[in-house]
Amino acid sequence: MTDNWQRVAGSTHQRGFIDGALPMLVKRAVVAQAVLILVALWSYASWRVYSDKAETLESARHELSALAAGMYVHLQAVLNDSLGAARTAAQAIDANGGMTEIPSTTAAQLLARELSSGEYVRALFVMTPNKFVAAVRNRDTQTLDAPPGWIQPAIEDTRGVFIGRTIEDPIESAQRAFPIAIRTVDSTGATVWAGALLGVDALDQLYETMAIRGGALSVTSTAGDLLLRVPTPTLAHTKQINVRDSDVYRGSVQLSEEGGFVEAPSPFATGTWVYAIRRLGGYRLAVSASREKEAILYQWHERTRGLTIVLVGISILFIAMTVLLRHFINRLEKANTNLGQLNAELESRVAARTNELQEANQRLALTNEELEAFTASASHDLRSPLGTIAGQAGLLRDDIGRGMTDVITQRIDRIQSNVTRSSEIIDGLLSLARVSRQELLNERVDISALARNVVEDLRQQYPRHKVECMIEPNLMVNADPRLMKSLLGNLLGNAWKYTSRIPNARVEVSCTQATGGIVFSVRDNGAGFDMSRAQRLFEPFQRLHSPSEFPGVGIGLAIVARIVRRYGGKITVDSEPSRGTIFRFTLPAAAVTNKE
Repeated sequence: MTDNWQRVAGSTHQRGFIDGALPMLVKRAVVAQAVLILVALWSYASWRVYSDKAETLESARHELSALAAGMYVHLQAVLNDSLGAARTAAQAIDANGGMTEIPSTTAAQLLARELSSGEYVRALFVMTPNKFVAAVRNRDTQTLDAPPGWIQPAIEDTRGVFIGRTIEDPIESAQRAFPIAIRTVDSTGATVWAGALLGVDALDQLYETMAIRGGALSVTSTAGDLLLRVPTPTLAHTKQINVRDSDVYRGSVQLSEEGGFVEAPSPFATGTWVYAIRRLGGYRLAVSASREKEAILYQWHERTRGLTIVLVGISILFIAMTVLLRHFINRLEKANTNLGQLNAELESRVAARTNELQEANQRLALTNEELEAFTASASHDLRSPLGTIAGQAGLLRDDIGRGMTDVITQRIDRIQSNVTRSSEIIDGLLSLARVSRQELLNERVDISALARNVVEDLRQQYPRHKVECMIEPNLMVNADPRLMKSLLGNLLGNAWKYTSRIPNARVEVSCTQATGGIVFSVRDNGAGFDMSRAQRLFEPFQRLHSPSEFPGVGIGLAIVARIVRRYGGKITVDSEPSRGTIFRFTLPAAAVTNKE
């Protein structure tokens, strides 16, 4: 190779090509390759981001559509039942002489007989242009010489089914209701309207249980009158609301008869909302389930932000590598001016650098493959061999059957016991990792109630172990209920375990006010331990008792300590052999509100 380079160097023209054109081509190729890789990487990432956004929105639409469908089915059933009851009462009135002949008290009694026991129907009524009779739940009947103002449009303009605006509830003036009525014809051919008053607040209470966090459920008429919305707008308690001029109403008008989806600003909140709308065509109503678009895309924004950070890091790495390569090529250009003298050194340097790069790339590729393989299959592959071992041990026990000696039985039992312990260790490690990385919720948590639930679970799990439990009431924090349950479950589970061999077992959960804030404590009168051995108690797999004495893998207290640290707190322990143990911990970041 040296002779070849020297022959090339012997020609002035060729040496000029090597000194100038070849390095320039290499530099351009390096830059072009880096640009192509970055463009391809960013193009794929952009496509994936937009695909993820579309999938997130589609999933939210599906969820909202399911909620709207549930409202559709329920509201249609309520409307059918209430109008059916009113129609039945109207037929009974017609059979007793009709509205012109029947006494008002008799007509009211027939209406009251059809008034269901549910809270949705607040009143039933039957009316003609000259008479109005109503039966109100838990109240006296109402008789008028003419229909009231809130139902008068049914007489004047409406054909078929009438849906009125919200009015004051006749039972409780602080609540709201809306009228529905249907046109019927009596035996004389005269027009009779039969209808009901539906309680808005009763429907609100039901739909509050169906609504998703941060979302809204609503019912509107085709005229744009808002009949109910969960959560209820502030103005809905004092005035009637019409959304006919809103973008969401204009968008809903363009949907098919069955309904569909609309993205528009909310008349009652900021930002763009996604609406799933279902029409009740026969009743001139529409139900909708909605949620703010930015709330739907919150997790997508978080994923996109993380991906962008990774891509920026990769891009910086590529640019740095390109700059380094260009710098190397510039040095090569300078070295080519004295190619004859430096050829051997340059060849050796290039070969060494190439080998280093290849080895580094191979190591990097191998490391990446190992990380990907571990991440993809850790949770499955760690358990699969254990399941196979346990299964084979069971099959071995079945195959040997009665011919199995005590030694073989002990060995098979040991295999299965170790499999169970290994599985518990894996579960513990996964739980420990999950505690560190899961997103924290911030909710009001009743520590006292949570502790009582944990104790009840322990009583059912260990019915023979009798423990006297004293839990201080009204211990409240603002924290993640999942982590608080895990914390109490591990501490109370330990107390339960280490009091299993003593009579008159006792466990206490309480708190005290200290200088630095509120200190929670979990105390038991169990086995206890020597404090000289407690230096590493809160590290994974550290145990102060043998498994034969008290079972376990030693991961619970590590989980407890990690949860406490996530809330900026500290945990300490005091114990004495055969006298019991007390764990004390603080949760500064949980905004403790304590006894209320």
